Amino acid sequence: MGFEVFDPSPFSEDRLVPLEVSEGTLIILHGLLPHKSLANRSPKSRHAYTLHAIDGNASYPADNWLRRPPGMPFRGFD
Repeated sequence: MGFEVFDPSPFSEDRLVPLEVSEGTLIILHGLLPHKSLANRSPKSRHAYTLHAIDGNASYPADNWLRRPPGMPFRGFD
């Protein structure tokens, strides 16, 4: 798999469109899709969970936040 950048210019936030969803809605976004979550203006807490699926053979720099700490074994879904 590979990605090709067709336009490296920054995405204009003027083009963002708000998407309001009902409570309990699952939203799936591709990592290259421009997206943003603004501040929660509600008095209720907003809970969000993320799942990052990556190729097991992927290589990341040592300071990348997706890396497990050294010595931590891979743990699959139980």
